[in-house]
Amino acid sequence: MKLPAWFWIVAVLALCWELMGVTAYLMQVTMTQAEIDAYPQAQRELFAATPPWVFGAFAIAVFGGLAAAIGLLMRRKWALPLFVVSLLGAVLQFSWVFFAARAHETIGPSAVPFPLTIIAIGIALVWFSRFAARRGWLS
Repeated sequence: MKLPAWFWIVAVLALCWELMGVTAYLMQVTMTQAEIDAYPQAQRELFAATPPWVFGAFAIAVFGGLAAAIGLLMRRKWALPLFVVSLLGAVLQFSWVFFAARAHETIGPSAVPFPLTIIAIGIALVWFSRFAARRGWLS
């Protein structure tokens, strides 16, 4: 079955997006003490207070999303549940960041748009993979 060119464009963009997420995760979990010390005091305290499960949710979000994007490029149905898991990981991560840690109060309102964008893109990727599966583009 020949797929429209825009399917491949979306799939490649999804892969690029997920690779950026993996890069952000790896940069965060491998920060040196000197890099952490360069942040303002409030952000250092927020980072120190972050429980390990939040980093785990971050890992699930980005690595699940990466696997899902690869599945989308391979035209596999399992891309859909992996995008759902990825989205849930991001929602869990940002739930702690905003509701428990109240990071937007520490960092300011500029901390809100990017996480909302991440969630919106996650929702769009779930929708797109469901759309592709219903069209029979994924097997």
